[in-house]
Amino acid sequence: MHQTEGALIAIALICFVLALFLKKVATCVVVAVIGGISSGFGVVMPLELAPFFFGARGEVMLASVLLIFAYPVAVALFIVLFLVMMEPTRDKIFNS
Repeated sequence: MHQTEGALIAIALICFVLALFLKKVATCVVVAVIGGISSGFGVVMPLELAPFFFGARGEVMLASVLLIFAYPVAVALFIVLFLVMMEPTRDKIFNS
């Protein structure tokens, strides 16, 4: 894991811990978006770039580029996870 991916995962963890103490829904949404983006990129990026660092064949490197399409899915899933985990937004989502 390179420093970039480590930083993204660290930001996501900080957002998660911060979200546990937030009470305003708007702030929770902002933290969820930042944490979701950081988590999504931090999880997918190492998988996408691994073949480049290990000298894989061209076909494998080309196939790993297709993981670019996984970024939006991973980000969306992490944002939803953050929102569901946070008390203010969970109450707002499930009580509406």
